[in-house]
Amino acid sequence: MKIVHLVQHTHWDREWYFTENDSKAVLYYFMDDLFQRLEEDKTLGPFVLDGQTVVIEDYLSVAPHQETRLRQLIEQGRIVIGPWYTQSDFLVVGAESITRNLLLGHADCQCFGGTMPIGYVPDSFGQSAQLPMFLQQFAIDYAVIWRGWSEHNVAHSEFSWQAADGSKVTTAVLPWGYGCAKWLPDNPQTAQKTLEPILEKQTRFSLTDHVLLPNGNDQSPFEYRVPAMLEQLNPQQDDYRFVRSSFSQFFQALESANVTLPVYQGEFLSPKYMRIHRGIFSTRIDIKQLNARLERTLSQHLEPLLAVNWRLGLPYPQHAVDNIWREAMKSHAHDSIGGCNSDRVNAMVKNRLESGLEMANQLIDLNMKMLAEGITAQQDGKKIIIFNAHPQMSAGLLELTIFTPEQDFRVVDSEGKECRWQIVEEGRQDMSIIVQELSNSTETTWYRKCCLLLEVANIPACGYQTLYLQEGINAGFEQQAKSINKLENAWLRLEVDEQGILTLTDKRSQQSYHNILQLVDGGDAGDNYNYSPPFDDWLINSNGFLTSISGTQGALQSALTLSWKIAVPQDLAARREQRADAVLDITMTITLADSNAWLDVAISVNNTVRDHRLQVLLPTAAQSHIHFADQPFGLIERQNLPSEMAVWQDEQWTEAPVALYPMQSQVMMYDAQRGLCAVTEGLREYQIPQNRQDVIAVTLLRSVGWLGQANMPYRPGRASGMVLPSPDSQIQGMHYFKLSVLAMNHGADNAFWRNVERARGNLHAWLATGWSRFRTNPHGRTFPPHFSVLSWDTELHFSVLKKAQHRDALVVRGWNPSAQPLQRGVPETHGEIMPATLAETALEAQPDTVPTCAPATFVITF
Repeated sequence: MKIVHLVQHTHWDREWYFTENDSKAVLYYFMDDLFQRLEEDKTLGPFVLDGQTVVIEDYLSVAPHQETRLRQLIEQGRIVIGPWYTQSDFLVVGAESITRNLLLGHADCQCFGGTMPIGYVPDSFGQSAQLPMFLQQFAIDYAVIWRGWSEHNVAHSEFSWQAADGSKVTTAVLPWGYGCAKWLPDNPQTAQKTLEPILEKQTRFSLTDHVLLPNGNDQSPFEYRVPAMLEQLNPQQDDYRFVRSSFSQFFQALESANVTLPVYQGEFLSPKYMRIHRGIFSTRIDIKQLNARLERTLSQHLEPLLAVNWRLGLPYPQHAVDNIWREAMKSHAHDSIGGCNSDRVNAMVKNRLESGLEMANQLIDLNMKMLAEGITAQQDGKKIIIFNAHPQMSAGLLELTIFTPEQDFRVVDSEGKECRWQIVEEGRQDMSIIVQELSNSTETTWYRKCCLLLEVANIPACGYQTLYLQEGINAGFEQQAKSINKLENAWLRLEVDEQGILTLTDKRSQQSYHNILQLVDGGDAGDNYNYSPPFDDWLINSNGFLTSISGTQGALQSALTLSWKIAVPQDLAARREQRADAVLDITMTITLADSNAWLDVAISVNNTVRDHRLQVLLPTAAQSHIHFADQPFGLIERQNLPSEMAVWQDEQWTEAPVALYPMQSQVMMYDAQRGLCAVTEGLREYQIPQNRQDVIAVTLLRSVGWLGQANMPYRPGRASGMVLPSPDSQIQGMHYFKLSVLAMNHGADNAFWRNVERARGNLHAWLATGWSRFRTNPHGRTFPPHFSVLSWDTELHFSVLKKAQHRDALVVRGWNPSAQPLQRGVPETHGEIMPATLAETALEAQPDTVPTCAPATFVITF
């Protein structure tokens, strides 16, 4: 006889085709009903509140008077909450976002008296191979997941899931989803007929006689009659014994069965039984880019700056920072960040991210102003603060915008030594927009607006250095730009022919990459969930559509700018007829700095056409059947051609397992002789084309007009979501993309990884003009002209420097980007150093090396 563990729950989408305002209204009555049922019948429960504490936050925003009632049911274990703040998508959002999700979710649970010790992920569109690591860092030993699993990964629905760093969690799959036993009849005889096919499917892959039966669905009311009905059904049949249970009780029973669990290592992207919607990695790319920019601004700039200023005696606005993270994570649910929503909801998602970025940038501006105010000047001129978030002394190039009435100026350090710079863009600026005092003037004050590339050196680790802008003084070096028709430095040469076809040569290995950075436009007959090529697609590349090319060589870097007017179809109807009745205006600027072994690429696209996808190609010519991409806190190996492509149609999978993959910001393919790597800003999707297995195609944008559609080549059958028009998802208008391209001459060695980290950027500049939109009183503190909180001699990549969540201490974190263990090292500082988990608790073991795909965190108390 099989033991069926009834787990009652709700799955709460905050937004989807409906808004968060809709869901809050429904939540008010849902919770009122749930309280009433649990209080009337003490035998009911526990009830799983979808594993996300934001549901509590939303509910109390509309029913604050019910907090005591809710708190009592949580303390009694009748309602179980957490461990997450929101049900995030784990393949699109960043590592620090996932960490904060658990950190803030746990904090909420502690306030309400209990945490569900289960990594419950019921509806993420695929599962990250890193989930076991994240859970173990928060002392969570179990996971319950849905989408992405099939027997092609692991034969049973219960197994030990192991991350690359060795972390393991006991995992149970809901093979048919969290809603497989929804809306059960009250009558035992009727319910038995309903349950027979459900339980046959639930037990098909079960390793033991213990089976999960999740009872609940999207925003669905508590089915409070089901437990009593199942108890009546128990004596009426001999195949199953139904028990009121929880996920924790199920895992206890699984362990008591004393079976050896199979071990699986890797991600879950298999759409055999459930769609994982691979198109969400590039849907609404404007939202993806905005989210990536906010994540990076918070963890790589704002939090490190606040940490440094806190050590100098300025306040750390912890609650304000937490609120920015919380608002961002409200946009991280699978539908929200996936962009598979109604247009109204996508607008709300975007607004939250924009609001967070506004708040973060204002905090940066105010803290830079306070920092500059306290520094005693060592030279004449306006102070320029060069801030280095990373825990190693840094040098390199960074961007700085200045406004000046002078034709001449120079930048010097504290000793008066001149720094080199290059103007990359210049224009005029109406200063009444910048300076509040000028806004009421009757005359317009015009200044030069110069976007500079500034060369700096010896910037202290986790700290800053002060430079000075001296206006009216001629710079003491040659700045004259000259025209060029190729890019070249000590490492690379990039040549272009009259058609605009680019060839990159790696001078270190003499390997060439022809037709690199080619643009390809194809149709997209899909929806917000899935890219789908038309049944008969017409691919158009950029060759032959070049309208202009220009090149300049400056003091610090050289640039080539190419412009195309690519004749393309206006929509799917025109593409079917192979009628190029529209134009894509695209400009690409490729820069090569004298000191860098990589290309920086900026692409602008005026998207005026519909139902299409635009990609940029990196032809590696590498002899390899695998490639690598980054994932949260690590690297993952993937097949160029998934083996499941050979069977998906015969086995009637829900979706084609095409080589359309997510990344955080990096993808690379290489062999012993050659290879290419792309490091992107906010581009989360790439593809290995089935007919060109040595090419990496990075998706720039895709335009579709429907939330859901039926019967697509890559996703046959019913529509996903709702069949609703979403014209805003055509994302018309101007779009801007950035990526860096690295040629790989020695594979993924230490020098390569250092260049990847440098290509991502690690320095920030701020000019103390004396102008400010908002006035503040002087703080009266004095700061040194240069300062470092700590330094850390490590090959790990930087993740964050911030104040600890619950104590007066600092947290610094790095992670191993490579496929090999790296030396951990120990930060050098005056404080007490404690190796810690992501949860900011003491780490029991203190190894000398950091495994692949693992973070290394230190808590430092001063």
